[in-house]
Amino acid sequence: MRLNDVNSDASEAAFGFKATSASLKPVHLTQVVFSNVLGSTHQSEDLFKFVEKPGKTPSSDLDEKYHGLFESSRDLSNEQMDNLRYRMRKVLDNDNALYASSPRHSAMTSMSDWFVAYRRIGVTPSQFIYTVLDESDSDIDQKLTDQLQDHHDAISLLFRPLAKDGEKGNVTVSPWEEPVLGDAFGNGKIADEFVEGFETLSKHLKDSNGDYDLNYARDLRRTIKFGGFLLYVYMANRHNEIRDDGGKDEPVPIVLNYTGNRNNPVADASLESFRVVGSEIQLATRLGVKHVLDLQGYKDYSEEDVLREIENHNFLELNRNKKDKIKQDYEKFEQVFRASRDPEKDTTFHRLVDAVSNIIHDFSNRFDTYTPQSTAQTFAWRAGILKPRGNRANKRRYRPDPEMLEPALLSVIEPGTSMSLQDLSEELRERYGIIVGGTEQDRSHLAEWDIRLGASASESDPLNNQNYEGFKEAVSSLGYAEEYADGVTIVSVPEEEI
Repeated sequence: MRLNDVNSDASEAAFGFKATSASLKPVHLTQVVFSNVLGSTHQSEDLFKFVEKPGKTPSSDLDEKYHGLFESSRDLSNEQMDNLRYRMRKVLDNDNALYASSPRHSAMTSMSDWFVAYRRIGVTPSQFIYTVLDESDSDIDQKLTDQLQDHHDAISLLFRPLAKDGEKGNVTVSPWEEPVLGDAFGNGKIADEFVEGFETLSKHLKDSNGDYDLNYARDLRRTIKFGGFLLYVYMANRHNEIRDDGGKDEPVPIVLNYTGNRNNPVADASLESFRVVGSEIQLATRLGVKHVLDLQGYKDYSEEDVLREIENHNFLELNRNKKDKIKQDYEKFEQVFRASRDPEKDTTFHRLVDAVSNIIHDFSNRFDTYTPQSTAQTFAWRAGILKPRGNRANKRRYRPDPEMLEPALLSVIEPGTSMSLQDLSEELRERYGIIVGGTEQDRSHLAEWDIRLGASASESDPLNNQNYEGFKEAVSSLGYAEEYADGVTIVSVPEEEI
């Protein structure tokens, strides 16, 4: 039994993709989603050779073909070439995109497809996002294609040579297969909410008005940010969709903390909702582990079979060389297997599934597995959903970056329409589980997930007062909310944004 393989296969069975990458970033989603939209990629060997550190290979030593390869590099002195190469490298280095997949391949970092190359990290999560986008009946796919093929922005001009000499290859967009533990799309599924969200968001994206009037990087950012948001919320709600008892009526709550600090009831509820998401993703993975072990025939093992394999060190394939370390790992596994809460009721297979799942999620990382739970949490702070950022941060809370919050808002508000801030809050809660205050069902929604929100030392209802006010300020700062004399705040988006 290879734990890493079980972990990977379990996530695919539960979520429909391998959510076991410590490196997943929004730039990887961009790379794959946009290459799927375009249906093509470009080789980037020449680009990487050109942007190699000038200190390592000065322009005077660079192959002569590179001096004329780039329109922006023609007739430059060696010193000017060095400066240009340095600046181009800075552009590609954005968000570690220069080496996003491997030392020889780059990722999409702007609205150009010139340097979209091979797809490696984040392929299957991105295929899910592309499938959600493709399920939309809107023209979002065409709008994105038009933008990505319009190369008159400054970044594209800088990297124009790939249009001239870069080898281009077609991308075969493999159809995304829904997870075996239950369809991702269907009535009441969170993925359907995101299909509708993409349809609404597409109405906010620009249409082409001519050959030189389309470049609008903000639209591409909105698309990817919304994709990152939906990936996290989809994983959070997956267990509720596939659990045997039918699950809860409301989506997993995500309490956005706009109180300004981390020491109050709202902050506690936000932290608790973060923990609930982690627990739900872990439980979904456990169902995947159960499915994988059943396929591998472990349901037929007796307790004696399991203990014998443990004693003979035949049960697990471990990344260990020292015998004492291997012995310690097997002793740890045996302890977890024997620690059933009710051995008389729990079957051997049930206990084995629990043991394997618990070992995979062992936070000491003794067994060298990177779980979907860790993937989702790490991605969330990298994408700007969680604060504070970083691997060592504690007391995390949900407070999305403005550029992450904006597409979520635009996914529920039609262009040229208005709604009260309270109605917007209700729409976000019902569709995505986002709770900011302002609705009558906030507390009952939280209670369904065993999250209690008490009073603070200074006010009886900090969620509907302090936090709701903070959310109003966040929406206002994006330019979408206005408070009137009667105290009602109206959220509106113009028909055509300037």
